[in-house]
Amino acid sequence: MDHPIHFLQETDGFYEEVKRDVAKYVKTSESRGLATGIFFAKAGLLVFLYLVLYGVLLFTDQASIALIAMAFMGPIAIFIGINVAHDAAHGSISKKQWLNSSFLLLFDFLGANSYIWKKRHVFSHHIFPNILNADADLKQNPMVRIFPNDEIKGYHRFQFIYAPFLYLLYTINWLFFRDFQDFKKREIGSLKLRGHEKSEYLKLIFFKIIYVSYIIILPLIFSSLSGWQLFLGFLLMNFTASITITLALIPSHVAEDSAFPLPDESGQMTTSWSHHQLHTIRDFATSNWFLNFLFGGFNHHLAHHLFPNICHVHYVKITPIIKETAMRYGLPYHHEESFINAYLSHYKLLKKNGLQMSLAEVA
Repeated sequence: MDHPIHFLQETDGFYEEVKRDVAKYVKTSESRGLATGIFFAKAGLLVFLYLVLYGVLLFTDQASIALIAMAFMGPIAIFIGINVAHDAAHGSISKKQWLNSSFLLLFDFLGANSYIWKKRHVFSHHIFPNILNADADLKQNPMVRIFPNDEIKGYHRFQFIYAPFLYLLYTINWLFFRDFQDFKKREIGSLKLRGHEKSEYLKLIFFKIIYVSYIIILPLIFSSLSGWQLFLGFLLMNFTASITITLALIPSHVAEDSAFPLPDESGQMTTSWSHHQLHTIRDFATSNWFLNFLFGGFNHHLAHHLFPNICHVHYVKITPIIKETAMRYGLPYHHEESFINAYLSHYKLLKKNGLQMSLAEVA
């Protein structure tokens, strides 16, 4: 980008007030806003389920059961990522950084490089959500036109049809292509990269070998699956994982009514940072206890963006504070209670953006 992006000063008192009210809650909450016993129990349960399913894959003598185990390993891996490793990346599990770092390694054991993902997610997406060429998490594939101000191609008119099939490849692309590509880049979204320590390259290769070894090589040796059956199981595992992660991620940022503000030529945005979060983020199904448990607070997404250093188990208490404060200041709070409507709204956005010329072309 030609100029660094900068937001207006926080002048209306909203952000200070909501921080003050959330701080009051944190002081009286269990674990002072960090991980609770429920968090650790959930983390333990998810890891246990993943290991049990892996054991079934290796040692059952029925190929159909092994394939079912792989199909369930995909979603469980995602739930570990968004419930445990994601919080670890934000340092919201514990004040002890070694503990956060230890939990963050779960990403690496599950095949994703935690180091480069943290740079992409924490230092690009969280600072500049929904800003074209600054938010690396949202713009990942030129085949899908998320931003209404992005370049449009003829094939984008069909993207609402083919996007669901592309999304099935999300985790395969992430683990086997995107991680390596990100290491080569000089910038990820708005983040400038100045090279990486040799230890990070070694860690990248080491954990990729570990992942391929236990997901492919060991099952080839010990499981009842033939080579083609294992390949089918691998695809099935990644398809279910990709479906799960898109279900969790899509509704909060890229719906039909989502905002995609742009800076001016000098990099100046028209709102403050906190107001930008309010305009670009939508919560969904916040009263759904099942999604509250499984989605790691992603459905309370505004709370996460405003307070990423607070563990997700507290978001159900923080969201009403944010909502009430925003209403008092006349600021928007976007929410869709229906999870199905929140998800399907994304495809309405794709249909609209596939037909709509970019703002630059209109001008």
